Amino acid sequence: MTGPVRRLQRLAAVAEVTERGLAFTYPSGPFPAGGILVRTAAGIRAWRNQCRHLAVPLDQADPGTLTTCDRRHLVCGTHGALYRPADGVCVAGPCRGAQLRSLPIVLADDAVWLDLDAVPDPLAGLARNP
Repeated sequence: MTGPVRRLQRLAAVAEVTERGLAFTYPSGPFPAGGILVRTAAGIRAWRNQCRHLAVPLDQADPGTLTTCDRRHLVCGTHGALYRPADGVCVAGPCRGAQLRSLPIVLADDAVWLDLDAVPDPLAGLARNP
């Protein structure tokens, strides 16, 4: 007997993910959302592409630019917040100490897949009008 089939979205080939980061979109509630894949010493990580200070994509000011020039940090181009790629913690800027929201990924068949069934519901916890 087999279990339920997980819904996976292919994001990129493993070889395509670099320290510079790679932006992607995925379905999230009624609207698409943005994510970031980045290669770290600990492996490939996936983060929601949304600054913890202001709810804007990290690369809104300069599309495609997700890291500092030395690739040591993910950077919010809107106001300069710096995040460690390995754990998503903001180390400089107005949201210091906050953490990017992680996204669940699966590495299989030389590709990176987003586990859509494990992505948090963006509308969970919001009050709904009857």
